[in-house]
Amino acid sequence: MEEWKTLLEKEKLTAGDKKLLCSEFMSSEERMQTLIVKYFDVEDFRNVARRRIGTGLIGGKACGLLAARKIIKVNLPEYADVLEPHDSFFIGTDVFLDYLEDSGCRELREKMKIEKEKFQEYEILKYRIRHGKFREEIRRQLRRIVEEYGDTPMIIRSSSFLEDGYGNAFSGKYESIFCTNQGSEEENLEELIRAIRKVYVSTVNPAAIEYRRKRKLLGADEQMGLLVQRVAGTRYDDYYFPVAAGMGCSYNPYKWMEHLNPDAGMLRMVMGLGTRAVERTPGDYPRLVGLDRPQANMRTTIAERHKFSQRHVDVLDLKEGKVAAKLLKDIIPLLDEEKKKLVLSRDTDAEYILAQRRDYRKVYFADCQGFVEREEFVEPMKHILKVLEEAYMRPVDIEFAVSDKGKEGMRINLLQCRPLQKTVSEKISIPEGVESEILFDVRRTSMRRSKTEKLEYIVRVDPQHYYEHPYAEKFQVARVISRINQYFEENDKKAMLLVPGRIGTSSPELGVPVVYADISQFIAICEVAYGKAGYHPDLSYGSHMFQDMVEADVYYGAINENSKTKIYQPRLLKKYPNVFGEMWNGESDLSKIIEVYDVSQGDARLILDEKEGRAVCRLANEEEEIPY
Repeated sequence: MEEWKTLLEKEKLTAGDKKLLCSEFMSSEERMQTLIVKYFDVEDFRNVARRRIGTGLIGGKACGLLAARKIIKVNLPEYADVLEPHDSFFIGTDVFLDYLEDSGCRELREKMKIEKEKFQEYEILKYRIRHGKFREEIRRQLRRIVEEYGDTPMIIRSSSFLEDGYGNAFSGKYESIFCTNQGSEEENLEELIRAIRKVYVSTVNPAAIEYRRKRKLLGADEQMGLLVQRVAGTRYDDYYFPVAAGMGCSYNPYKWMEHLNPDAGMLRMVMGLGTRAVERTPGDYPRLVGLDRPQANMRTTIAERHKFSQRHVDVLDLKEGKVAAKLLKDIIPLLDEEKKKLVLSRDTDAEYILAQRRDYRKVYFADCQGFVEREEFVEPMKHILKVLEEAYMRPVDIEFAVSDKGKEGMRINLLQCRPLQKTVSEKISIPEGVESEILFDVRRTSMRRSKTEKLEYIVRVDPQHYYEHPYAEKFQVARVISRINQYFEENDKKAMLLVPGRIGTSSPELGVPVVYADISQFIAICEVAYGKAGYHPDLSYGSHMFQDMVEADVYYGAINENSKTKIYQPRLLKKYPNVFGEMWNGESDLSKIIEVYDVSQGDARLILDEKEGRAVCRLANEEEEIPY
């Protein structure tokens, strides 16, 4: 019998036993091993072994989830009835390696690790991964999952060697695929296998490759385990979704009110599937909750709360077999009155106006207010985040779903946990009395530490000219920003990006439609308000793009047209040479939209004060007068 199997028969394990078991089927990452050795007992290891498909490690995401659940169980026994029981399956990394071998992919993968950026055969590799076959023994084990879950939908999530650990989060870089499980057992098995293939293919997606390249991991032996989970939720006719879901962070980087305590943590919540809480969605706004003052809302009037709320709900469409975004008004009739109270609020002002026209109806909007008002939800979330932060010895973020079981009370389903990168603040000094040299001075903004950064370039997208640019051609702006980003990376330049409205939106009328790989070299990114054209910043805290910025220690802030912005003087940039035309002379049609200012000869600095939530960009003064 293999040694690890013998250890699982023991009544009690030594630290050495636990480490061996951890190395056998959980994680080889030293700090994660330390957590598991500290908290796991023999029954925990047995449960993992029972639910593992194939052999190999279960990977970073699965380990993070299991460690977090155990930490909560040990340190917060009073919340044992609040946390939803866990019943995931884990597909080991050896299944991935055998699949690559049998599909003729191993040599191409090795070639990719050696050639790195020069590797050109991605499409061939993708094709082979997408069309490979699993061994009969693995198919037989996968059938166990289908039998266990029946017609309950499930989600297949990446859980690679490097993922969700202390070093790299890989937020949103690998796929997560939903399976609706609405066919015969054989059809559901084939649906599961297709989903697994899609996650495997995502290991060679451009976003994943760029992420590994930026962190010098292209040569690393990245192996993919998988975490298979029941989808938290309830069936409503042909739809399936939880009443609410979201992400939580034990440290709140967004001080949107003067007296918020960053150490209390924050939540980003949506009605329905949590996909809208971690992705930037056009026209939709999740609910942000500061856990020290949960009912405090950055929107003060009912009209504002309604305007900046959720318009669509992500659900699993069981009939169509996919995730679908449904209009809120189409989902509301499916909810009973108690669930409506948890996630919906009423716009009484709008109702009054309608009543004047003899139109008597209720006007709802989704803001998760009912959850925010309930201590039995807020208090557990606050303590869970804090105890996880203490165990990990650094801030963490989690993903969760939440449901109301009526008389049984509220249930929180913890879906993921990962540590955030630890940063150390520097001593900073913000100069006073030099307003003529300040590009911007903004308050109540986002950052994880105090620091001063010297800037060499400032890239600005002119809001008026961007607005006037034809809609279909706005994507060209994103493409050229990506080229500028690449140039800065190749030449190791420090740059800041100023864009109108939202960064990373998929709707160009709201902002610039880049992905993080297009802006990965910028050390500071600011969303700029421009009311004339309807551009409004909406900092996407908790999204995958935001997590990328946290990992890279990028300043991410907003220049608003309100009291949060004390100074904004873009005219100061005219002191410096705009080098866009000479560096990208083939893009002359965009020269009025994209400005690239070379500030390297001056003393341009970005100064961040974490305590005050203040960000200042100072441009050294010059003798010449700057025209208004």
